[in-house]
Parts: sequence; structure tokens; C-alpha cells
Amino acid sequence: MRRRIAVLFGKPEKLIILPLILICALLTGRLYAQQAIDLSNTRVEELTDEQVRRFMQELNRSGIGDDHWEKLALQNGMNPVEIVKLKNRLQATRKALQSSSIRNSPSSQNQKTDINENSPNAKSVQPDFGGIFSDLKLKNFGAVAFNNPRISFEPNLNLPTPRNYVLAANDEIQIEVSGVSEASYKLKVSPEGLIRIPVAGPITVSGLTIEEARRIIINRLSNSIYSSIKTGRTKVDVSLSNIRSIRVTIIGEATVPGTYTLPSLATAFNALYACGGPNSNGSYRDIQVIRNNKLVASIDVYQFLLSGNKKNDVQLRDQDIIRVNSYSVRVELKGEVKRPGLYDIAKQETLQQVLTYAGGFTENAYTAKIQVFKSTNRERKVTTLGEAEFVNAIPDRGDVYIVGKILNRFSNRVNISGAVYRPGDYELKDKMTLLGLIEEADGLREDAFMSRAVIHRLKADLSPEIISFDIEKLKAGDSPDIVLNKEDRIEIYSKFDLKEGYYVKIDGEVSAPGTYLYEEGMRVLDLILLSGGLKESSSLKRVEISRRAKDTVEQVKDNAKTALIFQQEIRADLRDSSGFQQFVLEPFDEVVIRTAPGYYVQKNVVIEGEILYSGKYSLEAKNDRVSDLVKRAGGLTPTAYLKGAVLVRTRNFNRTEQSNYEQGLKNLVKQNLTAGTAPNLVEAQVLDIVQKKSDFVGIDLEQILENPQSEYDLFLNDGDTLRIPKQLQTVRVSGEVLYPTLVRYDEGLKFKDYVIGAGGFGDRASRKRSYVVYPNGSVKGTKHFLFFKNYPHLSPGAEIYVPIKRERERLRTGEVITLGATLVSMLAILFNALR
Repeated sequence: MRRRIAVLFGKPEKLIILPLILICALLTGRLYAQQAIDLSNTRVEELTDEQVRRFMQELNRSGIGDDHWEKLALQNGMNPVEIVKLKNRLQATRKALQSSSIRNSPSSQNQKTDINENSPNAKSVQPDFGGIFSDLKLKNFGAVAFNNPRISFEPNLNLPTPRNYVLAANDEIQIEVSGVSEASYKLKVSPEGLIRIPVAGPITVSGLTIEEARRIIINRLSNSIYSSIKTGRTKVDVSLSNIRSIRVTIIGEATVPGTYTLPSLATAFNALYACGGPNSNGSYRDIQVIRNNKLVASIDVYQFLLSGNKKNDVQLRDQDIIRVNSYSVRVELKGEVKRPGLYDIAKQETLQQVLTYAGGFTENAYTAKIQVFKSTNRERKVTTLGEAEFVNAIPDRGDVYIVGKILNRFSNRVNISGAVYRPGDYELKDKMTLLGLIEEADGLREDAFMSRAVIHRLKADLSPEIISFDIEKLKAGDSPDIVLNKEDRIEIYSKFDLKEGYYVKIDGEVSAPGTYLYEEGMRVLDLILLSGGLKESSSLKRVEISRRAKDTVEQVKDNAKTALIFQQEIRADLRDSSGFQQFVLEPFDEVVIRTAPGYYVQKNVVIEGEILYSGKYSLEAKNDRVSDLVKRAGGLTPTAYLKGAVLVRTRNFNRTEQSNYEQGLKNLVKQNLTAGTAPNLVEAQVLDIVQKKSDFVGIDLEQILENPQSEYDLFLNDGDTLRIPKQLQTVRVSGEVLYPTLVRYDEGLKFKDYVIGAGGFGDRASRKRSYVVYPNGSVKGTKHFLFFKNYPHLSPGAEIYVPIKRERERLRTGEVITLGATLVSMLAILFNALR
């Protein structure tokens, strides 16, 4: 039985599906064979970097190669595209980890630090992914200090040596002598705790602070080699040039307990960072530093996080032990606090202190009460704490505190909208009335509809009601003022909202034809100026205005007018103040400025190919023909192929026609071009038609030039393109043939000869639907009668196309039986009728 396996990767009550991790479990035999993992819905983009790192970690631990897990992922339904994405992310993660330095190494230049290989902050190592509390740990207050890669607790080795630093074996001391005498010594403390200065002899420094060792070294040098030290003519400086390493053991509830090699300047926080901090059961309030079997410091991480107090962050010494104790009381704080999460509680701490740790309430918090879910010996229970109880409430282990949101409602709001100067929300004052609110909104606008306005109100049971009132009567005192309730919405209508918007239109030969807002007193001249003025092509003789016919008794007759038409001539300078320019418009009037008769914009055609002067030409007259264009272009070149000439004509489509046309051509391509067929002439021409919205017009240029101005000599249209190819010598054979190719044209060869030259018909060739596309764009198909086929003739540059047979849907067994039974029944009826 197929079922999806879930990995606990978060809160106990929440299952987060991460099926990729289970690949490793399958490969290592940790799941039963009959359990199948469904990876079909896996989306690599939704995986976090942490999850990818953990997946890689499990692969490394199990010794699984990329080929192995990819194969298994594919078998379990994972999309191949997602497999490639995951592989790329794994490679990127490996490169990033290889190039990054070990975070716990204090100095790669002068100190080789041996970090425990189990450290979560060492290179390419992360905490165990399988624990149920792995996500809870990141939610615990304080965990971010040890799990955020942007936060580092590495010791700073560039600071001056602390005066209380205690020297021990393997420390390196730098002694600089200057003044009357010049010398420099770099001395390493021996395992016996000594340094040896030439001539001055051995000096014991182990166990001394750097300041104590400085005084002893200067005293020995002044009494042996450099007597001028006493007079001050020679100066001596003693410093630490290189520090030793110490080994610290971390035990208890640490993420990765063990022994760590750290620089001797490391503190307790450095060690905790190296081990990943406390684990899901570890306390952030009770961490102990033990030295020589004695407790030397207790660390409360909360003190550092909240106040920056590092008082107990002691400097570590060799063989120190850090013990992370288990938490005693841990509670969860949810809801409207600034830092929701898990909090460790010390003895006698109250809920108020927990709220302080969480940064206090958010702006939307309901602070009057907090809901508490507690655990008893047998079951869970829920209680509520009032605001006064926060200070004294002592949290118990497992408590969950939930801070709710304030209600999304107002206790004293009213709203006014519409034809007032300041619409919006207002405070509901004591015994506020409708007229008082209108006054608060700076009064009514001039366009206010005075006869009726409404109040939208919620009744006591929250059902809506509407209260209408007359503003004029209200202001005159003829009707009583209305006392408002909270959440009342007053709507004052505008006169303009209650009628259709007034507009006028202008169309034709103006710079910006369109619809314009009607204004009372608007004239034709005003509308012409609003539209940018007249174009040069405009006709001033017949300016027309159409006006809506009003609904009168006459309009019900059959010959009733549907519009009133006004026509007049206007002057070009638009200066006639008493003429038609001053015609007063009414709402919804439409003005049309027509094109002047005899005014034409240049119409252009293109001729290209084997012509002496190819390029763009403007049509000289309406009746210009193909022969006229060839003549103006200087005639044909000697290599021109007249039978291949084609006229391409642009079509003007509306949106529906264009969509239908392109869809039809795409269907043509789909039907006639088989998969894997190289681009051919048919495909190129069809796609060219779609892109250029053009038609190929089949012409006979040879006959046109022999009989100019005849019916074969077509009139030219704006946008036409005449293409004249050079002499063609091949025939292309494509479609369902064994080897689509170009065959040299031979006048003696027929249709089947060219197909044989391309290897012959394919198994699925439709011979009766074969056709020929000629160079001029015309097409001829195969004619057939009974078993005889008449294939079209060929010419140079033509293309033979053999389409594929249409697949016929075979009848199912049940359909065959039904059809047979029907035929038998019909035959039986016919037989009985003829008896």
C-alpha cells in the first residue's frame, strides 16, 4: 500500500513533509520494501538551505552516490526537472562549504586549532536532523545566538594581551630591547614552564600572569646583561606573540558534546558556540564551568541577550569542563508578543518576567487577559489570567501562554461619506446628532442631493437597517434631528451620482478624436480645440453633428427619427464667431470631421528580387498595376524567374478575424508537417503569412508582361510586395517520404519520379492528399478517380509535399458487437419484408 512517510521536523503537533530525506533511509534498509514513497509533489524551491544541507549530510553518512539517489528518486515519482534542481543545489552547497573556513578556527595564519569533528559549526557539519526538537530548538529564546551564521563568538586575537592572562606551556613570548642596546627574543614556554634567555639563563613563567612575568624578566635582564635598564637608557617590552591551545570538554545537554581544542583566549561563550549551544533539552539559564573539580562560574545566557551582561563569561583554561544542565521549567509564549517562542524559567520568576524576555506586547495585543494551557497529572486544562495576576503568576513546566489580538471594531466610531467636504471616520461624541456630524465634516458640498440621504445602522442583534431622511427638512427644523449610534454610516448622495455622466464625442480628422466631458455652454469650436485641432486632411465643407432624438410621441411612428443631424461648413481659421463654430452642443452630441475629397496619403508598395531598381515605390494612381511597377523599377534582370514571381498582399483584420485566421494556419501546419521534419518551404510560407498578416497571390508575371493592362495584370494595393526570384533549378520533396531532399529539376521527370528520388513514399504516406506548392504561391493537389491518381505537374522551384495519413479511431470490441447485432437485425427485418 502506497503511503507518504512523514518526518517529524518541527513542532510536535505539526508534521512537515520532507520525502527526500527518506531516500537515504530506503537505500540503507531502514524502511520496509513494501513502503513506497511518493515524491511526485516535491518542489525543490520550497526546500530551505538547511534542509538541503541535512539531506547532503545524510547522503555522506550513508555513503550514497548521486547516481544512486537520482535513480531511486525517479522510481518514486520525482519529476526529472526537480531532480536536476536538487542536484544543482547540492553541488552549490558542497562548493560553499568547501570554500568557507572553519568557523571555530581563531587564526589560520598563526594557530592551528583542532576543532572537534562533531562540532555543528565546523565545516560541512550540522546538528542531527532526525531529532523531534530540531525545529523547536531554533524557536527557543537564546538559540539564535548559537545557530545564526551571522553571529560569531570567536575570540579576537588582535586585542592587547590581557594583564591577567596566565602563562603556560606552549605560549610564545616576545621580548624587545631598545635604547642603548638593541635585541629581540622570541621564546616558547617549555613543558617545564621555563623560558631560556641567552646569558641570562632560565626563568620560570608558567602559572604567572603576563604582568608578573614581565617584572621578573626585566629584573633578570637588568641584573645580568643590560645594566642600563636601571638608568632608563634601555627599555624592555614583553608581550605575547602566539598563544597556546587548550582542550575543553563540554558535557550534558549540548548539541554536540565532546572535547574541543580552542585558543587559550577563548571564553565559555566561545566554547558554547563551537558545540552549537544547548540542545532541545538543554537549559539556557543553568550552564556551569568546572575547573579542578570546583564550580568557577554559572552562566545565564538570558542575562547576556537582554542586558549584554557577560560577567560570568569566564576565560577558559586547559582541561576546563562546561556542563549544560537540563532545563527545569520551560514554557511557551504565543500570539501578540514581540518574540514568541520557548522560554526557560528560573526559580521564582513570574509571568511578568517572561513577558519582559519576550520584549513585551505588540501594538495589537489584548493585554487584559492571557489564556494559559496547563498540564496536570492526568490531562490538560485551560485557565485565564487577568492583568493584575501577571506579576504574581509562577509558570509551571509545559505551560503555554497565548496572548490574543484586540477586536477589530471601534467603540466610538461613526462614518460619513459622499457630498461633504471632509468624508471619513469621526469620533462619536456624547449625544452626537446627524447635523453635528455634518458640521464636523465641514458641511455639505454644493452638489449634495438634498431630498434624500441614508443612515446605515446595525441593530442590537447586528442585523442591518437603513434610515432615510430629508436634508432640507432636517436643516429647516421640519423634521427632528437624529441621534447617532456607534458604527453608523451616513451617506450623502451627489447630484452627479444620480444621473448618467454627460459627455460629447468627436471623430474623424482631428488630432485626438475621442470622448470628452461635457460642460454647459460647450461649442463645436471648443470641442475641436480640446481634441488638438484639425488635421491637414480635414474637410471643412461638411462638418456633421448628430444629436440623440428625444422620447416624444412622434418617435413611436415607423418613420420616426433616431437622431437629429446638423451639417454646416466651417472656416479654416476658426475665427467666425457668428458661424457654425459657435453651435452650442448638448450632452451626448457626436461631431464628425470628414476627410477632404481628393486628399490622399502616399500608398507604398515594395518590389524585390531580380529587378534592376528594387525597393519601395509610391503608387502614382489608383489604377497602378503590376506591369506599371515593373516598368518603373527598370525591368527584370537576365536571371529573373517569371514563373516564380509572387505578390504578397497585406490583409486588414479585426481581432476576431485575425485570431481565427492564425488558428487556421496553425492547424494547417499541424496537419501537414510531421514531427522531426526539417523546416521546409510550406512551413516557412505559412508562418510568414501569420507573422505578416499577408496573403500570397498567385500571378503569372510572364503573361502580365506580355499583356499589360489585361485581366491578369492586377491592380496594386497599399502594402503590396512583389517578389521576383532568380532562376530556380531544383524541386524539393518533403513530408512523409523516406529521405526528404532537393532533387534537380528535369523536364522529363514526373511526380512519382521525384518522390522516388527522395527514397519513395513512407509507410504512413497519404498519396491521394499529396500536393505541389509552386514558387508563385499557388497550390495544386492530386486528383483521383476510383483507383487512379492524377498527380500535378512540376516546375523549377516547386515543392512536393506528401502528408501523413490521418489516424482513424478503431472500433472497440463492444462497438463492433453492437454494430454487428444491428446489421443482423436489419437484415432479418429486410428478409421478412421480402418474403
